[in-house]
Amino acid sequence: MTPPSPFPFFQTKSPMTASFRLRFLLPLATLAALSLFLLAAPAGAAERFDAKDKAAIETIIHDYLVENPEVLVKAFETLERRQETAKLAQTKAAVETHRKAIYEDPDDHVTGNPDGDVTIVEFFDYQCGYCKRSFEPLMDFVEKDGNIRLVLKEFPILGPASLLATKAAIAAKNQDRYFDMHRALYAHKGDLDEDAIVAIAGETGLDIARLRKDMEDPAIQDQVSRTYRLAEQLGIDGTPAFVTGGTMYPGAVDTARLEDMIKQARGS
Repeated sequence: MTPPSPFPFFQTKSPMTASFRLRFLLPLATLAALSLFLLAAPAGAAERFDAKDKAAIETIIHDYLVENPEVLVKAFETLERRQETAKLAQTKAAVETHRKAIYEDPDDHVTGNPDGDVTIVEFFDYQCGYCKRSFEPLMDFVEKDGNIRLVLKEFPILGPASLLATKAAIAAKNQDRYFDMHRALYAHKGDLDEDAIVAIAGETGLDIARLRKDMEDPAIQDQVSRTYRLAEQLGIDGTPAFVTGGTMYPGAVDTARLEDMIKQARGS
């Protein structure tokens, strides 16, 4: 779930696409440059430019950008970097503000080393392909490291079946089978619907009648609602998303990415 670039047309070096990018951006950049020129003019000077003057200035700006397209590309790349930096700072501030809710919600399942020197928090959905792809690398990494506390935040955002799966997983806690159900839901192949979830629960050894009853506990919906609110406060709008060391990492993880995340979190 890597956020798309606000300027995706800078991601390719195809000559045809590059030409399209310039045709698309040139009028916008020319208008922006003209506006900045007029705003920077001394007080009252802008009013003295008539339509002919403004057209001449626009032509000069246009011709310059056509002759020096790298200026336009560099400007938007700089803007993109500044936006990313600003978003990172905003996210770090939000993580700090909501630190307790992120790391210490007593209803979240904690695995790995509960006394680990680093905590990873995962927001996930059982129907999310990227979450499934991340599951084994994440669990293997946590086990191999031996000093990571992993907090699992149920974040069902991909439809009613996701919410039903979350309710089943949380309700399985009452039979001491949360993580068994968690793993089994990830391992399931095919569509995830009520029949599939009940079948998975049965294969996991859960008492189905008790599970159905426990799934109706209002406390489960309260837990999910808290996670929804927290995700909104953090700007999380997809899965998976990870928080560790005060930083949020959207998107799937593999061993290499996890190593970098933990290295940053440990400050080494």
